[in-house]
Amino acid sequence: MAPSLRRTAALLACLATACAVDDSDRIDPEDDTGYEGVDFDGEQPGADLEEGKADHANYPVPTDLPTLVAPEIIVSLGGLSVHLFDRVTGFSEVYPAGPGALGASGVSITPVGHFATGPSTSDAWWYTAYRWAPAYFAGLPFLRLTARNSAGQNTYGLHGPITDELIRGYVSHGCVRMAAADIVRLFWLVRDHASTPVTIQREVELDALGVVVDVGTTPSLWAADAEIPYGASVGPRP
Repeated sequence: MAPSLRRTAALLACLATACAVDDSDRIDPEDDTGYEGVDFDGEQPGADLEEGKADHANYPVPTDLPTLVAPEIIVSLGGLSVHLFDRVTGFSEVYPAGPGALGASGVSITPVGHFATGPSTSDAWWYTAYRWAPAYFAGLPFLRLTARNSAGQNTYGLHGPITDELIRGYVSHGCVRMAAADIVRLFWLVRDHASTPVTIQREVELDALGVVVDVGTTPSLWAADAEIPYGASVGPRP
């Protein structure tokens, strides 16, 4: 099915089922290992993936980035988008995304909820500037989230495209894939901000004026002290 049709089917399934999904939908549909997330090398089962991470980069680190004060991220599974914004400075960028494949219920296996980046920017488990194992991470950043799989493990994160170019569609094992240039930019924009709020919702994101947030748009941001009305799949941030 074409990505646009799969996207539409997922949205209709969400509306028809109130976006309900059981735990079985989180099992990786691309293999039969039963692993969720990404910390498993299918070609080398049992490999120590901690050896494949480093806090230095093998690509040009951007030096012309704006300084953010209070960054936030909203990932829309329905909109296939990652929205990084800062309501204090007015910064806002929207990137295309490749979240988890569609499960049996017709919705993405990527977990939804209110999460965050890691609590310590000095911990390369959370903020990996350069990840080379498994090889498909291609030496790009890996920004791990506090989202947990059914075994209680933090295996989910934002990372590069795996394929040569990002496929904007429901394609991953549960993580959120981004274009190579986009994950590099996003990573270094939030690199020094521990516990950046990250919300993953099934609904298409709407900005403060009720307009759909998408790549190429300039979303109107909510006031810094306003409560963002997230999608019904996640509700208010605690």
